[in-house]
Amino acid sequence: MKLAAAAVVASLAIVLLFVSVLKHPVYTPDGIVYARFAARDAGFSERDATLSARRFYERTAMMRNPRYRALVELDPSVSFARSKVFANRVLYPWIVAAALPFAGFRAMFLVNAAAYAAFGLALFWMLCAFRRPAVSAAIAILALVLPLTRSVAAADLTDMLAMVWWVLALGALLRCARTPSTALLAMVAVSSALLALTRPTPYLAVMPAIALGLATGRWRALVASLAGVAAYAAVAAETHAYGISEQLRWVYDHRVAATRTSFDAWYRTSLISSLRYVLIEAVRTVITLAMIAAIVYGLRRPQTRAQIAVLAGAALACLVAVPFNPVVSSLARVVALPLVPVFCAITQCALEALLDSGARVRQAAATYPKTAAVD
Repeated sequence: MKLAAAAVVASLAIVLLFVSVLKHPVYTPDGIVYARFAARDAGFSERDATLSARRFYERTAMMRNPRYRALVELDPSVSFARSKVFANRVLYPWIVAAALPFAGFRAMFLVNAAAYAAFGLALFWMLCAFRRPAVSAAIAILALVLPLTRSVAAADLTDMLAMVWWVLALGALLRCARTPSTALLAMVAVSSALLALTRPTPYLAVMPAIALGLATGRWRALVASLAGVAAYAAVAAETHAYGISEQLRWVYDHRVAATRTSFDAWYRTSLISSLRYVLIEAVRTVITLAMIAAIVYGLRRPQTRAQIAVLAGAALACLVAVPFNPVVSSLARVVALPLVPVFCAITQCALEALLDSGARVRQAAATYPKTAAVD
């Protein structure tokens, strides 16, 4: 049953790749930075890497926007220095670099296409931490069809690859909530490390691992999740990557510095606006309120308490991105996207609880007439 369901998920992902994702590539100003990094990883000098990435992006619609055109035509002498904020996102450019010789910069989209299919299968595997593979397949397919998921898969960004590691780490933690094993702990460690090498978000795996420890009293998963923190620290030291304050300063410099608004005023206003936006969307969107209700219900049930605790910790971890990147236009990618597998798992847990309750009611109804007849 699981193999057949997995085959259905994989088949649909491949169809969507050719029908939607690969047909509509999304070129971004961040993407050209990853293109330069990939070319350098492939052996190009910094000058040649900059010029080769420029030739590719000069053929895109980005050139019609004066702001983006300036980023495409950035002088090779300063291109890497001005892109230092992305220096610790090493895994995506490294994988793209391996494909550059035969795919050119089209490899950026091919890597994310493969990650999209892998995400679908990883999500199905994660949801199979519960008991009904058919429900898992249906929910995984819905996640693949989401416009947000498909648009991210079509872009030249790190997000889709990061989603694969995030889902694998979360799936391993959900399984550890029931039957921890050395193999699952190893998966938590490896996935957490790969996630941190793809995007600087080591807290994503750490917070649900803390929630698991609080719910069960078992802390080995937390120790395993710290592999992501170690990977993040090692890469930051090697690349001299920006810290949190430097990243915020970079966002400020590229968005509002010209308006002469002070950094403190910008950050305070942007954080309040972002938090207000998240709160309004949470109230406006029925799904979010339903997820909160499902978490409360699941925490009250002993058989689902540990897994729901993991998912509650994961949901809070996704929200941590808001103060690190208080830009409303970025919240879909940095908050809503990682919440997708969390909501999927909460949905499956709640559905299975309802199905189990319905089965018990039907069994009781079927038994009652027989008991009455005997009496």
